[in-house]
Amino acid sequence: MNNVVYGNGELRIENNGPVTKNENQKTTNHIYLHPGERSGEFERWMREIGGLLQIDREYSALKPLLDLIVAVLEPDRIFLIPHPAIEKYDVKACMEIILILDGREYDLNRNEPIVRSILELVCLRQSTIVFNLFAKTEWEKKLEKEYYYNMAHCRSKFLVFSGNPYRLIESEDSSIKNSKENFSCKFNKQIKKTERFLEKCKTLLSDEEVIPDLAYALLSSFLKQIYSLVISTFSLDIPVLSGSCKELEEMAVRVLPQLRRQLKKDIDNYPTLDVLDFDNFEDDELRMKSRIPDIVELERLFEIAKIAFEQKMVVLFGVEELV
Repeated sequence: MNNVVYGNGELRIENNGPVTKNENQKTTNHIYLHPGERSGEFERWMREIGGLLQIDREYSALKPLLDLIVAVLEPDRIFLIPHPAIEKYDVKACMEIILILDGREYDLNRNEPIVRSILELVCLRQSTIVFNLFAKTEWEKKLEKEYYYNMAHCRSKFLVFSGNPYRLIESEDSSIKNSKENFSCKFNKQIKKTERFLEKCKTLLSDEEVIPDLAYALLSSFLKQIYSLVISTFSLDIPVLSGSCKELEEMAVRVLPQLRRQLKKDIDNYPTLDVLDFDNFEDDELRMKSRIPDIVELERLFEIAKIAFEQKMVVLFGVEELV
């Protein structure tokens, strides 16, 4: 395996031989984002190690952002996962950035809001970027125990920065394949459940005399079902799925960024009605229609979720491995 050494004004590739899974051979495999005056040598270096040329050309706008994140947060690793646009529904391409932070320096349970505030400031003009934050110690344990999410996402093909002096340990091909099969199986099961839910909602909402509270409950439940479909598929560490639609959206967007802000209305702001008060029934119905999405909007979101999932499977595992 090639060992990249960058220091004292020169860049060279050294061959140290293969590294097995059980070896903790110390290396200097840091990835530097600014080539300075040595742009030609930098390009050649990226061609040698592979996987980074795309960042330099296609995602060059992210370089200053990533450089600032490295300077401010000093992450252990950074992984970059692209999410293609969905032209059919006019959804822009998005970028998922996974940050592994040193748990001793960043207690994420206590300081995550601060870290996220820094990232929001850094990405003020980058609305198509989402972040996933993980503490280094916990992340390493899950990678060692072959958690499906970690194995699929945190691979050398997506690694764009390493502040760690040790090479990233790659999972076995069979383990990667198992993670893909796990995601697909979970998603397909939840899709069938969500489709049955959708048909029931359509049947009940087709009644012209359906009361606003019932319509709200059905639409809200279906929206939560869509987000739960995405979250449960990737088995992230999440609370019980009884939160607000806004909270569930934020969690779902962590793995499928194309879902962000696809609904212009805020269903959580719809005030519940007193079931015994029928005096202002027409006003309540108009208020509901102005504040929550209708079934057509939710069907669109459902389709976006399905397409985004299939796109992510291609990004993670390649076309050949898809079932």
